[in-house]
Amino acid sequence: MLGWTVTAALAAVTVVLGWRLRRQRARIRRLGDQVEARRESDSREPLVVDASGDALEALAAQIDLTRQAQQSALADARRREQRLRQEMANISHDLRTPMIAVKGYLQLLERDGPQASPERMNTVLARVDDLSRLVDEFFELSVLDSDDHELTIERVDATALVSQTLLGHRAHLSVRGVAPRVSLPPRSVMVMADRTALTRVVTNLVSNGLVHGDGGLRVELSADRGLAVLVVANRAPEVHARELARLFERSYRTDPARRGPHAGLGLSIVAELVARMDGTVEASLEDDELVLAVALPLAGGGDQSIGS
Repeated sequence: MLGWTVTAALAAVTVVLGWRLRRQRARIRRLGDQVEARRESDSREPLVVDASGDALEALAAQIDLTRQAQQSALADARRREQRLRQEMANISHDLRTPMIAVKGYLQLLERDGPQASPERMNTVLARVDDLSRLVDEFFELSVLDSDDHELTIERVDATALVSQTLLGHRAHLSVRGVAPRVSLPPRSVMVMADRTALTRVVTNLVSNGLVHGDGGLRVELSADRGLAVLVVANRAPEVHARELARLFERSYRTDPARRGPHAGLGLSIVAELVARMDGTVEASLEDDELVLAVALPLAGGGDQSIGS
């Protein structure tokens, strides 16, 4: 009697286990069919499991998370590819524009001979400067994108550096007929920065004002509350408030139809270099004036609070 009871119990257990196994296999097949369907349709719908609280539901949740991560990575890759294509198109255009201008003016100078006007010579020099600056910016971006590019952070006299950089732009300012309004502190403002990088920041800010500004240039340096603040401002009536957040993006143009000599690389370089020096850069509008403000940490060693 006991033997029959044990046999019956084992048979019942076998039937139950077999039923559960067949059911689990069916659930796995349905889950596999859903995965295949989602893959073919690139659907973002979550997987559906006909029971909750077991390992299969946990597996479905992990598959969903993996698919979401893959789809997000694919979307990011597509955006990067599109951005790269746009940058390459802008680079091609921005290199070609000054080259065509230089070629045209050189043909005019050849035609005029010794009687060529100084204005045309200055125009040719300005276009050559634009081309040279573009090449420098492309090189700078390639360096910044490399993994082994490091800055040397040290004490830098920002007052002297800004003054020297402006003196280096004296010829460019003269050619463009711009007399900047400069306000520098009477004593040195020492900051923690990379000297070469900070020089590039000042150069790019001034160049941006010269190239994209509508006359006038204002440069100010002040220090307060542990920060040195460099402000470079110029008239820019074509810039709108909604565009301020994008001014530091690579190749962004406030107006794609404008055929200026720059693709927006200069301000992108500024933003990246300033961030690497633990600083910030902001853009704002005051009436029709575009104000670019760079803040960098002051070097320790004494009170450097200076009014603007």
